Amino acid sequence: MVVIGIAVLTLLLLAVVNLGRAAFDSPRVRDPALAYGLWIAILVFGLGAIAYRRTKFSAMRLRAIAGLRGTDGLLATLQRTTIMLALLGGVIALMGFMSAYLTGEPTDMNYAGVIALAVLLYCYPRRSSWQRAVQELGTTGAETSTSVKGETA
Repeated sequence: MVVIGIAVLTLLLLAVVNLGRAAFDSPRVRDPALAYGLWIAILVFGLGAIAYRRTKFSAMRLRAIAGLRGTDGLLATLQRTTIMLALLGGVIALMGFMSAYLTGEPTDMNYAGVIALAVLLYCYPRRSSWQRAVQELGTTGAETSTSVKGETA
């Protein structure tokens, strides 16, 4: 639900900028360094979202979480990571809106909106992949989650 909400926010920002082009015609900041800084941040957030997802969804890490916390912990981790990635996509869209507003270039929002939507599509939870992860990793978590904390086998 969070991913869809942020995707709607991104589309609304795109609509505001493209339908209200007259409000975005004149630049509000003469120094282009701010716009460059925003674009560097957009690039870092976009690439960071990919790296973050690959790190958090690595098979070894998910196997360890399923072993320690069981199926509920695995699903909570998948959900938390998806929400964080969706928030990164939303921040990218907001930075693109700020860049369009400050520089007077509506195309900045278009480019940032495409990047934000790509991040949101990349992090969108697919039921089949989550079910597969629970089936493959959840069985090992159920066996080990019954042991008492601090007990050695």
